[in-house]
Amino acid sequence: MKNKAILFATLAAVCFGLSSCNDEWEDELYTQMVSFKAPNGGNDVYDIHIRYQEDGSGVYQLPVIISGTTDNAADRDIKIGVSPDTVKFLNQEKFPTTRPDLWFKQLPEQYYSFPTTVCHIPAGKNTENFQIDFNLKGLDLSEKWLLPMTVLEDPSYRLNYRKGRCRALLNINLFNDYSGTYSATGMNIYIDGTNTDPAVVDTRVAKVVDANTIFFYAGSVWEEDESRAKYKVNVRFDKGEKNERGAIKGNVTLYAGNPDDPTSIESVPENCYYVYEVKPHTTQPYIERRLTTLYLDYYYTDITSDPKAPMRYHVQGTMTMERQYDTRIPDEDQAILW
Repeated sequence: MKNKAILFATLAAVCFGLSSCNDEWEDELYTQMVSFKAPNGGNDVYDIHIRYQEDGSGVYQLPVIISGTTDNAADRDIKIGVSPDTVKFLNQEKFPTTRPDLWFKQLPEQYYSFPTTVCHIPAGKNTENFQIDFNLKGLDLSEKWLLPMTVLEDPSYRLNYRKGRCRALLNINLFNDYSGTYSATGMNIYIDGTNTDPAVVDTRVAKVVDANTIFFYAGSVWEEDESRAKYKVNVRFDKGEKNERGAIKGNVTLYAGNPDDPTSIESVPENCYYVYEVKPHTTQPYIERRLTTLYLDYYYTDITSDPKAPMRYHVQGTMTMERQYDTRIPDEDQAILW
């Protein structure tokens, strides 16, 4: 009898648990709730990619959705705003308090605006885009910038709080033709005056300065180094010319990204150029491979490892970045296989 009692109690608990799960599932399934279509990526943020224009302008369309198994039956005005406390909580949860230089920063208001703060979703539609206008000229991408969007509460609709779907932490990623992650295994980092036993890093991330300029960190400076901003190497791409193979070759100009230039960055101009070429994918004919190879020769001084004994380095070699495009997709930011 004791075993039967235990069995009945267990079955009752399981049935109650299943009933609770079903109730929650049905609540989410049948109740229409408002949320963003912006899934969480790394560090619970959502990467958005915006091509840098000459004037710094850009537009992003953030989808607002009404979930549920039935279509939206009413005209709805969804109020949209910014949630600054979200960035603070994210930093406290994801990063050490001793390294505020690694924290996300909220994008200042001067860099974005909304044509309207209301997203109108008419009856019969379940999705509408909320437009965000950007003016990102001069934005320092040695920092990580977030725009924390939120659906504001209103008695005319219900928010989808599950998994934070009524919020979208938009991680701003600007791109131009030359930005991206470069393979840097062909780039040798020598102590100045030597030509043996070079240091090598696997990759260098190149970020946007303007439409034709990128920056990366010199030598082997770590992406999360506290002093990384001192080691920014800017690379400006000149207009190139096509050769007989259809590849474009042009000059690049290297200069210090830090106006005070404490690391004494200087290049050997005659050895600095780029080659850009487009190649088909070997197995997927609709994929276009665009490759940029940088040939670089420059010097910099490490002033932070041992401030009393700065070390001069000479960096020579190549870095290559491949960007793949799905030619079937018209929108460039979506066509690029990030």
